[in-house]
Amino acid sequence: MERNALNRRGAVLTFGALIAGLCLFCGYGVNNLSAKEVVVKVGVTSDQTGPLTIEGRKSLTAWKWYEEYINEEQGGWKDVAGNTVKLKVLHGDTGFKPGNTLSLYKKFKADGVVAITQVGSVELAAVRSAALKDKMPLPTNSGALIYPLPSPCTAHWPDYSACSAAAIDYVKEKWEKSDAPWTKNRAPKLAFVGPEAYPSWEACITPEVMRYAKLHGVDVVGTFFVPIHPIDTKPQVMSAVEKKANFVYTGVVVSQGGAIVRDVYELGLKGDPTKNEDKLEVIGLFPMSALEMIKVAGGRPEAVSGMRIIGSHAYVWEGGHQLQIIRKCAEKHGETQLLDHNYVHGWYAAIRTGEAIRLALQKVPGDKLTRSDVWDAFLEIKDFDTGGIVPSKITFDEENRIGMKKVRVDEVVGKKGRRELVTYTDYKMLAPIYTEEYAKAHGKKSIYSDEALDLLDLKAEDVGYKRIKE
Repeated sequence: MERNALNRRGAVLTFGALIAGLCLFCGYGVNNLSAKEVVVKVGVTSDQTGPLTIEGRKSLTAWKWYEEYINEEQGGWKDVAGNTVKLKVLHGDTGFKPGNTLSLYKKFKADGVVAITQVGSVELAAVRSAALKDKMPLPTNSGALIYPLPSPCTAHWPDYSACSAAAIDYVKEKWEKSDAPWTKNRAPKLAFVGPEAYPSWEACITPEVMRYAKLHGVDVVGTFFVPIHPIDTKPQVMSAVEKKANFVYTGVVVSQGGAIVRDVYELGLKGDPTKNEDKLEVIGLFPMSALEMIKVAGGRPEAVSGMRIIGSHAYVWEGGHQLQIIRKCAEKHGETQLLDHNYVHGWYAAIRTGEAIRLALQKVPGDKLTRSDVWDAFLEIKDFDTGGIVPSKITFDEENRIGMKKVRVDEVVGKKGRRELVTYTDYKMLAPIYTEEYAKAHGKKSIYSDEALDLLDLKAEDVGYKRIKE
């Protein structure tokens, strides 16, 4: 009896030792003696020398801070094999040129990156189709070209058609609340003034946006274009005035949007059109920086103060946990005086990408991690806490590539371009969400979401798989 018991005990111990040895051999043991330090790479493509230098340099800086934060303060990630995984950020200057962006994409792909972040829509447009084919995740800073599906993108601020809808809602509501006699006799008049040949701005002035404005009693009197790096926008501003515009909606690029804000001020037109019929109110599309617009306006904060900004995330000086980390990094590197939202959106792209990498490493060792693994992990992000950057936790999946449910509206106040939250409005994406091929393959009746069809007072059978015309 005793001998049999001892034999059984010995067999159990031997079996346990074999299992432990197998775990060590395969490299998946928690206390893996062969655990090592490995590196995963992410590429950052941004403009460092062209018209988006401000946005590009600050966003890249935030990524470098995140790399330092993950590696030094957090000690990297732990993968399924017990390895320590560190982050390496590769970066290159696009010069705001599609050819440069595509060259960087090919280089980063050859270098084995698991994701490539895109700071602007010009960069995104250059590589979107290649990334879709390669299954390369593109965590983008742009609010354009995220859709239609299929898409390699995840994004962190609203689709720009949703921002245009929020601007139209703001104009309508302000006009309706006014007691001025002219607001009772006619519809408010809105002009769109933005950069020419720029995908992000094109996404703001789609046929869906124009239909939405008409349905909501806002008269769009024109779409006017200026160079992305203009010297003088007064001709375009005066063209809007000649059309009796009460509001101007502009945005995306601070060099261009800031010039419009400056010229409206210098022409003596800045004001509230519900209090003075001859005044013009400028509404800005995020990501224009109020701090940088003040610089464009010759250091005059009064040119920018009171301006509404549509579609932003949290102001960098607010109290969220991730915002505090950004400020700590800025203080460490002596860049506190330069802080604006460009650092925030770079950091936000980084923490989302970091979360996707962390999730992927729970299934795959770091030295075997591929872009396809990270692609899948992006679409598994659930209830991710952004630490105050956006108000609610975000979730991504095949159809939801933005994660946000609300559009933030801010007001610029004070001498230093501070943004204060005014309200959150419902997220209303108007643009198509699917390609025709994708819609048919997935049993959809239209290229539009059901929500967009409702917002546009359309029926799927009336639209079919074609985009509406203005």
